[in-house]
Amino acid sequence: MIILVNPPTLWELQDLGLEGKMSCFELQGKHVSPSALRSFPGEHLGLLALAAACRRHDLPVSIVNGQILLHRTLDDTWQVMVERAGGGRPDVVGFSGPNQVFVENVALARRVKNRWPDAVTVLGADFATLNADRILTDYDVFDAIVEGEAEAAFPALCAAVAAGRPFDGVPGVVTRETVRGPRPIPLPLNLDDIPWIARDDTPAVLALGLSAGVFSSRGCPYRCGFCTTGQVAARSGQAAVREKSIENVVDEIEYLVKDFGIDHVTITDDLFVNKNPASQERARRFGEIYKARGLSSVAFMIDCRVDSIDQETLSVLRDAGLYRIFVGIETASADTLQAYDKLYVSNALPKYISDRLRIAVDLGIDVVPGIITYHPSVTVPELRRTLDIVDTVGYRGSFQFLNKVVAHPGTPIWNAYAAKGYLDPTWPVPQWGFQDPDAQTVADAAFAAAAAGGDFDQIRGAVLGAIEQWEARQPVR
Repeated sequence: MIILVNPPTLWELQDLGLEGKMSCFELQGKHVSPSALRSFPGEHLGLLALAAACRRHDLPVSIVNGQILLHRTLDDTWQVMVERAGGGRPDVVGFSGPNQVFVENVALARRVKNRWPDAVTVLGADFATLNADRILTDYDVFDAIVEGEAEAAFPALCAAVAAGRPFDGVPGVVTRETVRGPRPIPLPLNLDDIPWIARDDTPAVLALGLSAGVFSSRGCPYRCGFCTTGQVAARSGQAAVREKSIENVVDEIEYLVKDFGIDHVTITDDLFVNKNPASQERARRFGEIYKARGLSSVAFMIDCRVDSIDQETLSVLRDAGLYRIFVGIETASADTLQAYDKLYVSNALPKYISDRLRIAVDLGIDVVPGIITYHPSVTVPELRRTLDIVDTVGYRGSFQFLNKVVAHPGTPIWNAYAAKGYLDPTWPVPQWGFQDPDAQTVADAAFAAAAAGGDFDQIRGAVLGAIEQWEARQPVR
């Protein structure tokens, strides 16, 4: 038997002193409206894709998603893992997640090894891929790491374990025996050849007011310094971007409508459409086929960049059912965008951002601004521009005032911050400090208001008040 685990994701709760008092999605529900929460993809598409791939090979799998089970502690998740084992021993226990939940995965893997010493523990996803050597060297609770995509490698590993065969030669699988030597890189997967994700968790996700999700592509053509997706694509040797056929994607959405009665779906691609003309044409073709299939009553959400926004493309998608987009803005500071390798820098940056967002707003599309509010050298003007962006789009999500850039190990930002001495030795979620202590007071005000249960207006007011105090302390020029 295989158990796949998504830990409860407690790190934000810990930052706010709320661990044990609420779950991850309960916290999200406090910071956004029910309408906004509706577009949160509650399923863990990565683990559910692995479940589907394993079942194609007649390998039994159980999913334990601590997030949608509303777990408030690791004990909650561990209890369910033990129950799913049914008094027996799982052959393989797989874990996933970014560096922020690594300590949770380590703690759960340690419990697995204590209770079932012969179970094989496996870690996957971007963080594990970028840091396989260090993880396997320093953490004996993991027996293997699957690098990059796992729909081929993970079932092969599980089949080898079930048959009592070694698995250290499986392409894409890294073990302590192979971590230091050359290892084969698996070929990129054809996304139309892999099965649709398992839908074990869909009923629970919908019952929580969250969204079912589908993906139409993997990878990214860009290499933003703070993001792991592009780094994994570049490091693994896989094609930068691979796409499912539009017909495959729409077929899967039709299945969700028929079998689960969904009236909303979130397309979880890191970037559904980019500025390339071929990408814009693909997006328009999706909209045309989606509408032709009679799906326009099923609202959908996508992610894009500021420079992906195109009047014609968004008009076609809006007519098909697009009602919300997450836009990766990050900041209205050209200097910071350059530091992030976010290559849409314009000399008139704030106006450029505003003009692009206005295209979507005027079409009646909700805009969720993706903003990295804080970084070590953030300034008053940059924070002011952040407030202006938030006010321009009118999206009342207070998380916009709580976002600190994360120095994911293995990314250019992590390397740059380490070289500049910004990071403390904590790993794998190294902390950094502000160069100006007044910037810390702004962040402190935002987090204090959030911890006290403040709503959007209260948290925004706390941020604005701290910015104004910072401005008052600056010398007059």
